[in-house]
Amino acid sequence: MTEHHPRLGVEVCKGNNLNHLNDDQRRELRHALWQHGVIVVRNQHLTALELERFARATFGDQILGGPVNHRLPPELRSEHVAVLGNPEGPVEKPVEHVACQWHHDKDALPRIDGLPMNALYVVMLHVHDVPDSGLDGRPHTTEFLDQLEAWRKLSPERKVALEPIHLLHQPPAFSPSSEPSPTKSHPLVSEHELIARKGLYMGSDTAIPTGMENDPVAARRFWHNLLDEILVLCQVYSHRWQKGDVVLWDNSQVMHCGKPYDALHCHRTGLRLGVIAREEASLRNKATLQHT
Repeated sequence: MTEHHPRLGVEVCKGNNLNHLNDDQRRELRHALWQHGVIVVRNQHLTALELERFARATFGDQILGGPVNHRLPPELRSEHVAVLGNPEGPVEKPVEHVACQWHHDKDALPRIDGLPMNALYVVMLHVHDVPDSGLDGRPHTTEFLDQLEAWRKLSPERKVALEPIHLLHQPPAFSPSSEPSPTKSHPLVSEHELIARKGLYMGSDTAIPTGMENDPVAARRFWHNLLDEILVLCQVYSHRWQKGDVVLWDNSQVMHCGKPYDALHCHRTGLRLGVIAREEASLRNKATLQHT
């Protein structure tokens, strides 16, 4: 685990209010995200509706939302913004405890026809209140793993073995739906839609390699062995949260892992939003030329 990373976690928009960005600044912010995978904006004070407006203006209208908790203060309420932590008081397990393992955010993506699992799905998390420390006694953090770096550092022989593999993905168990849970197949190795670079897309440890559908133990072992392999090869960016942070990450490029905290004695409030980003054809064309 490192607190600095050669690519991920670059601070952008220093001194800017995300409510007041112009079109050029929004474009530069998007390009910084595609270049770095994870970007950070400090010292923001956005309501849930303001975060939603920022997402729409910057990335587009295809936002994956959830139910509104009308018990929360108005500044925390939006049908497209989830509230993480324990804003209503101490709880034994906050809603995000399921995210304290390595995964790509995928939410409802398997339920959207025609949308690949590594689509340009951007997640942003804006923390209003931060615990003093995690359960390990260290500062409260979220860790990020660079899946483009992971692919680049694998041996040629390992790449040949992994490239033909497809994984079967399902929505997470906590994602509510009255419909039967669909399954979507996606290559383990795929090219980023905009920056024309290959990387891994692993989903979570419920993803099953095709051919292992009847052997869940072997499927889970395959996934965790691959994760252990790339954790040895890659540096991990550990983002140390500060009150007012907005962190944005591109799920086509990075996996992440939340670190647990004591929700009975510490206070945490975070606004989370996921949006399918609009394509940027000019950026894709430029990246393709750079990598040919």
